[in-house]
Amino acid sequence: MQNNPKIVLLNGYGPISINNELLELYPVTTSHGAIGFPLKSLRAENVTIVTNLINFWSLTKKMKPENMCYLYAYGGLEDEDMEKIKATSIKST
Repeated sequence: MQNNPKIVLLNGYGPISINNELLELYPVTTSHGAIGFPLKSLRAENVTIVTNLINFWSLTKKMKPENMCYLYAYGGLEDEDMEKIKATSIKST
């Protein structure tokens, strides 16, 4: 039985690769606040996993212009999901 991919919201600064598609986060964040994707693969320089949706939405007011991809996952992330994320630095808040 194949599991459906986890749905994630992303915002922040810097380039990322999500599901093998290149994306610049800054224009998406400033125009729309965030963008949602099924998580099949994610590559970024830095990733911060935000576990609270309210905190995720408030980040746009506090963001510094640095290469950081903020990620919120509906239902949280499991080990299988974490293996899909490749980054130099991965933090959780």
